[in-house]
Amino acid sequence: MPLVVGADSTRAGAAEPGRTALEDAPDGGAALTDADGAPAAALADTGGHTFSTGELTGTRFSSIGLSWRKAPGAARPDFTAEARLRRGGAWEEWRTIPLELEEGVAEEARRAGAPAFYAGRTGETDGVELRFTSAAGPLPPDLRLSLIDPEPAAPALPRRVGEVSQPAIAARADWAADESLAAPGLKLQRSLRAVLVHHTVTGNNSYTREQVPQVINGIYVHHIENLGYGDFPYHFVVDRFGGVWEGRKGSVEMHPGGDVPAILGGHATGFNTDTFSVALLGNFEPDNGDGGEESGPDPRPTRAMLESVADLLAWKLGQYGLDPTGTTRLTSAGGAGTNPHPAGEELTVPVISSHRDVNATACPGGRRYEALPALRAEVARRTYRADPAPADRTAKSRAR
Repeated sequence: MPLVVGADSTRAGAAEPGRTALEDAPDGGAALTDADGAPAAALADTGGHTFSTGELTGTRFSSIGLSWRKAPGAARPDFTAEARLRRGGAWEEWRTIPLELEEGVAEEARRAGAPAFYAGRTGETDGVELRFTSAAGPLPPDLRLSLIDPEPAAPALPRRVGEVSQPAIAARADWAADESLAAPGLKLQRSLRAVLVHHTVTGNNSYTREQVPQVINGIYVHHIENLGYGDFPYHFVVDRFGGVWEGRKGSVEMHPGGDVPAILGGHATGFNTDTFSVALLGNFEPDNGDGGEESGPDPRPTRAMLESVADLLAWKLGQYGLDPTGTTRLTSAGGAGTNPHPAGEELTVPVISSHRDVNATACPGGRRYEALPALRAEVARRTYRADPAPADRTAKSRAR
């Protein structure tokens, strides 16, 4: 099973040997709070509005999933989550679990929650303790914990191809997607007008090449099993080594005029229609201590990652005849959470935009966002290598 709940986890200091620390929720996950946000038996009040699961051992996992009831304001601004992991019998320092996801990130989602938090390759991590703080009110209602153990995959390690033609893209099978989890068929839409750039906020920028498929699979399992999505949220993922991976089904295949004209994603509240998404695998928020090319308070995406994003966008935007330096209009579908735009409001945005251009979020991180003008110029350079006259550009793009 790719999803592991607390049935086999034991809590250090339990009164009875082998006593399970967590109770399974009726439809998946392990219950940490009740419907009103009051702590369940699994959470101990440690004082100062802080609650702990205690040390949980005995379960195989590689990612941590937190979810809660989907409702406006369910997760208060003062709600925080931290985890400390045990590797080789030794407990590590506490790490903050980013709570970037909010209610309604995708209309299809049945629950709200945090991004999947990558803890390490299965077998490397043999224990976890979580603690939560909510200083001014209750914890999120129906808070659940899932310890996720995706099926292992042999890494495809795709290499970057610097051409406007399709770059090398690893298929869903390369990260061992369990297709029985996803909703059947494809989620189609009519066409595309823009791309939104994201980061996955998976808690670790120092993953190895061999770990990439498991990190991606953890995102997949968490979004489907815990948050109620029908499939992977993003169309494409790019790792720090420059590997490009298909996320949502049909994303490679989609092109105008075909049987798959475009695929509807689940990546931006109210703005999934007419857009597709590419997510950088990692966390590029300021003060992320597990940085990519530059570790420290302001992490950067790697050069290989940025080159591959440019290759991918030159290919896909070219298919749809979209000018990488142009603008377009998107219409909000409304929704709660991070979308401040009511249904029907129109926004003029660059064709290459980011999550924060349409939602109230820091995604895709400060360093990635400030580099978007350079990305647009680089995609244009790849698309128009012969530097044709502006009047010829759209025709050239459509011919690809």
